[in-house]
Amino acid sequence: MSKPCKKIVNGLKKCVSFNHRIHYSVMPGLLILILLSLFISESLSAKRQGKIVILNSDMSISKYYLAHAEFKSKITNLEAEVDLGSKWIDEKGIKKMIRKIDPDIIYCVGSYAYQTAYKFARKKNLVFSLVINWRRLPMGKNTYGISNELYQGMQLMMYRYFFPDVNNIGVVYNKVYNKEWFDTAVKSAKEVGIKIIGWPISEPDEVESALNKLLPKVDALWLTPDPTVIHDIESVKKIFKRSEATRKPVFAYNKAFTNYGATLIVSADIGTMGRQAAGLVFNILADQKVTERVQNPAGSHITLNMKKIEEYGLNLNVEALDSVNEIIK
Repeated sequence: MSKPCKKIVNGLKKCVSFNHRIHYSVMPGLLILILLSLFISESLSAKRQGKIVILNSDMSISKYYLAHAEFKSKITNLEAEVDLGSKWIDEKGIKKMIRKIDPDIIYCVGSYAYQTAYKFARKKNLVFSLVINWRRLPMGKNTYGISNELYQGMQLMMYRYFFPDVNNIGVVYNKVYNKEWFDTAVKSAKEVGIKIIGWPISEPDEVESALNKLLPKVDALWLTPDPTVIHDIESVKKIFKRSEATRKPVFAYNKAFTNYGATLIVSADIGTMGRQAAGLVFNILADQKVTERVQNPAGSHITLNMKKIEEYGLNLNVEALDSVNEIIK
């Protein structure tokens, strides 16, 4: 077990008590996720039958390249890999290539790659990762993937571990896309002694009004990949501007929010996602039952913004610092 994983688990064991209103029932879920991430890299070396093609939205983007490379490192039966970001690629050529190879599985890195694969080969097995807001995309009966969203319980335990005084966390969301996610988050939050206060919206222009009503009631704002809330760059700027005005920290899901002033970012580990996608491919090729067609990521990357912690005067559990991958000073 890696040092960050050990530190988190040991730290959580120390803080798990009824005085903090945190229950033991949530620990197995976190431990399973940690163990899963450790075993993925050790269990994917067996050669399987079947033809595999990789479609990458743009290999020049570092996260797409990393997921591609980690997936490829575990695959021995790769027939072709296509960089859709190349100016030499055209849709007719991709369609012709897919028909010629007749792959058993197409691994799609990014939204554009998945949309392309679905357009030309929706009857094939499609496995995706690094797809933004995957719930908005068409999903066939043969579609599988790795979500960008980490398991809610794991994120909430980290929020509690890092900031023990944060008891009420606000979430703005659209019920159309995230009602099930929100209901699960509320249940998971109760297990770690946190109260989730949600504010549903239906249109992007309702976000600012929702924040004005929600922020006075909470200790922090939890930003999630909701397409109505994160509508565009301007909506992101407004969210962080309002949060800063009320001195409320923002917990985010992607390192890109560092530039806007997120206090804590718990994001999926890209390399692990690539290896996890390979494991999913092997299960499909082996005709093993896949109970969860879209899986939560097994690994995480933690970024902590010390500037915001000092600016807002937040109580930080200093023992949690050894678990951080990147500290912004």
